[in-house]
Amino acid sequence: MFRPDGLQVTFVLQNGVWTTDPDVSDRLTTQTDATGTIIGWLYFDAGTRNQEAYDANGHLLSITDTNGLVTTLSYSTASTPTSIAPSTGLLLTVTDPHGRSLNFTYNAQGNVATVAEPDGGVLSYSYDTNGRLVTVTYPDAKTRQYVYNESTLTGGNNLPNALTGDIDESGTRFTSIGYNASGQATMSMLASNIDKTQVTYNSAGTTSVTYPTGAQATLGFVIPNGSMHTSSVSAPCGAACGQPNAAATFDSNGYPASTTDWNGNVTATTYDANGLLDEEVDAQGTANQRTTTTTWNTALRVPLTRVVQNAAGATVSSTQWVYNSTGQILARCAIDPTNSAASGYSCAATGTVPAGVRRWTSTYCTAVDGTQCPIIGLLLSSTGPRTDLTQTTTYSYYLDSATNGCPTPGGACHQPGDLYQITDPLGHVTTYASYDADGRPTRITDANGINTDLTYTPRGWLASRSVDGATTTFGYTPYGAVSSVTDPDGVTTTYGYDAAHRLVKVTDAQGNYVQYTLDAAGNKTAEQVVDASGTAHRSLSRTFNALGQLTSVVDGLNHTVFNASTAGSYDADGNLVQSSDGLGIQRRQSYDALNRLVQTIDNYNGTN
Repeated sequence: MFRPDGLQVTFVLQNGVWTTDPDVSDRLTTQTDATGTIIGWLYFDAGTRNQEAYDANGHLLSITDTNGLVTTLSYSTASTPTSIAPSTGLLLTVTDPHGRSLNFTYNAQGNVATVAEPDGGVLSYSYDTNGRLVTVTYPDAKTRQYVYNESTLTGGNNLPNALTGDIDESGTRFTSIGYNASGQATMSMLASNIDKTQVTYNSAGTTSVTYPTGAQATLGFVIPNGSMHTSSVSAPCGAACGQPNAAATFDSNGYPASTTDWNGNVTATTYDANGLLDEEVDAQGTANQRTTTTTWNTALRVPLTRVVQNAAGATVSSTQWVYNSTGQILARCAIDPTNSAASGYSCAATGTVPAGVRRWTSTYCTAVDGTQCPIIGLLLSSTGPRTDLTQTTTYSYYLDSATNGCPTPGGACHQPGDLYQITDPLGHVTTYASYDADGRPTRITDANGINTDLTYTPRGWLASRSVDGATTTFGYTPYGAVSSVTDPDGVTTTYGYDAAHRLVKVTDAQGNYVQYTLDAAGNKTAEQVVDASGTAHRSLSRTFNALGQLTSVVDGLNHTVFNASTAGSYDADGNLVQSSDGLGIQRRQSYDALNRLVQTIDNYNGTN
């Protein structure tokens, strides 16, 4: 099975059961007819808890989500015109649970040529002679380009299918990706050297990484059951690098067994054979140790109980859940462990709860009817934990389809299962009066009868918002960043971006502006407030270390108003422990083994 993230999951039939690697919790089952012939497959994605149905040829037919909502897919047949699909088995439509569809066409080589959205917008795709995607043209006629095998990014090696970058809809180079001779990615960056990460693959099986801040680290790996996991990091690399721990171990199935942070604190974890986390011990062996134990409905992969205990073994938190047959939450109960009546209570969706229990409940559509449930799985009500008053919010939905009013705000435009009204506990009603063909709301009427009308660009970005006739409009760059906002009085604020799509300037209607300077990692190193004549009225500068941690702030008069530049300003986990203000007064902060702030001393080393 090939998954959306590119992972390939291999199953082997053993004693009539399809099995896979121990660290993969997905499930595959066959569907057979009365003669035992395979007529289809069911795949359960453990991560999303979605159920996927396939035909005997491996075509995905439907995806059922955790609420029971079904997305369906259809494919070309021998009767499909070749102008739409040149062969059988090509995806033609994807239809969401509300009946809105994407429609696909193909070129003669079987590559996707167009995708038509429900509102009529079309995305067009073009390919080079090697079948590589080279452009995507969006419904607003803007085009993004993709480039391959650029010699400067492949080290002169011929890597025909190596994607080396893209050019955004404004015609500016956006991303670049470099490769070695083996086709492994060695560099990625935005624009010119922005957010640049470089990778070296070492002969010992480790990988050395240079991050955008300049921090460097070597990553070590283990491969239990054929799945690679990061097991060690040679040095801290900052919050932005995604490596918060110095070391990690894994159990025999490949699930995490422990992590050790840069202060030496250990988190130990125990997983069951289904990949469900049974126990997590944070700050193991310290006075701050915290143990979280969870029991599960293993078939639905949802928690039933969760108990948190402190280092002394005393329970400090207890939560229970109740579900329906599809895994939707019917009740969640927070139980006071110090209350004896509460601690003996088993969570239920109905009945009276004892003192010391806070319960949240929900109800859902369990069958299609003609009064309130056009689709199974829709939320009907949610009730909060207060018992002194009614705390129930109810939801109602459109039962039928109407398209003659699309896309006019307030026109008849909706599909079965679109949200119609929300009634809060006080009886206030919010009405979703209309949608566009793509399912975006175009008119929302609040409890006071005030209409909020919404319009959208061909790309689906919000174009205007009109509240009782007062309209705010939004402009965008070709690639989708907000470029202007005009308020109901006609006053416009504009926004400027660099080649990496980072905000660098905000200008008001009078021409006054705020200018931002960003380093290669995206840290805001300077900002300046300038009037329309070009006179600066306020400025601020900041410095950061190689881990992206703030080390100083200097105001426009060159006064240092924050200083954390000494060697001990941050601990190994990146917590700020010592700093000084503009008067040189020092502050010291302490953290426990769970990285929680436990003490702040102002005027540290001072006399008062």
